[in-house]
Amino acid sequence: MEYWRFFSDIDGTLINHALKVTPRTRRALRHAVDTGILFVPVSARMPEAIKPILKDFLPDVPMISYNGALTQDEQGQVIDSCPMSPQEAQAICQYLEKEVFDVAWNVYSGEKWLSQNRANRWISREERVVGLASKEANLEQIGRLPEVHKILLMGEPERMEALENKLNSLYSDLSVARSLPYYIEIMASGIHKGRAVQTLAQHYEVDMADTLAFCDNFNDLDMLEAVGEAYVMANAPQEVKERVGHVTASHNHDGIALVLEKLGISSFE
Repeated sequence: MEYWRFFSDIDGTLINHALKVTPRTRRALRHAVDTGILFVPVSARMPEAIKPILKDFLPDVPMISYNGALTQDEQGQVIDSCPMSPQEAQAICQYLEKEVFDVAWNVYSGEKWLSQNRANRWISREERVVGLASKEANLEQIGRLPEVHKILLMGEPERMEALENKLNSLYSDLSVARSLPYYIEIMASGIHKGRAVQTLAQHYEVDMADTLAFCDNFNDLDMLEAVGEAYVMANAPQEVKERVGHVTASHNHDGIALVLEKLGISSFE
């Protein structure tokens, strides 16, 4: 089989525990792209948090951000956008400020990241992880945004389960789910990585049978089911590894590069 495009999750897959792409994986990706194969990062991150990871060796690639709510081509032009209403985002943030004072909100719109309070320990931690600074905003500014691709809520794990259930009952028309014990992500309904990779493949007139993907977690499963061949990292949960079948080395041990080399898409020198 000849692969014309491959997709990769970022955290826990493309980048290692130090949040870097290993030298061997960098070489493998660069070699694949140089031979005409298109590489697409797929992440819950915002576009501006994806670009710094790749800028030194792959500065111009298509990308899928916000778990599939925003898809862009190599020039950053929008291929597909599935936002939620800014007024609905404003209402959610207002509810939190009135009823759930110990959970911080973040609102993402295209390449903008607006936060409730940069001094909040959860928000400052996220800024360190992604290497970006958010911009503090108030409820009025949220309501004036042209579109909202994601809301990210942060708080103590024991607080988040009850909040997730409450928000699901209040906003049944939205996708509300915990991505980590201390994070809740809210997006328009129907957003997932599998839909986004199919949309992007259609844009580039690529048959899904000729695609390959790498992942490490449950929110990647619909993407893995959509592509021609899928690999999961050794650091993934056991249930994910069992469902996918093909397991490569961990994100710390060049799992992506090893598969590309085995398939003849790249070579290790």
